[in-house]
Amino acid sequence: MSNSIFQGVVWGLLAGLSFSVLSIINRRLTQNHSSLLISFYLNVTAVVFLIPFLFIIPTFFNTRDILLLAFLGVFCTALAHTLFINGIKWISVRTASIISTLEPVYGIMIAMILLKEIPSLRTIVGGLIILGTASTVSLKSAGRSSH
Repeated sequence: MSNSIFQGVVWGLLAGLSFSVLSIINRRLTQNHSSLLISFYLNVTAVVFLIPFLFIIPTFFNTRDILLLAFLGVFCTALAHTLFINGIKWISVRTASIISTLEPVYGIMIAMILLKEIPSLRTIVGGLIILGTASTVSLKSAGRSSH
């Protein structure tokens, strides 16, 4: 348990499990509620749980920090969650989850374009593993649905 890699894997597995449960719940909720409303409640819940940390962990924000946090909150969190929740109305949770695993790959590509950050060979190999896995699962899934 003291190994940081092991701890990271455990946290990653717990995050994946919680994301799966959330996706299934969201899929059921989309049958009766709009994706915007579901996303609103999701983000309000996150705020309620995270607000106490503002008082526990000393933080100092300048204007730039606040603007960047607002951008991340609106576009990279609220809009992304709303679009994801809306998407699972039309496709399976499994397919949506496979697509969401590509997020790190998109992030790497956007960082290359916007920030001129060149990924290391290890990062490129990781991205190729993600792409290969997502492609394999997608092709297997498509093959089963066509039979």
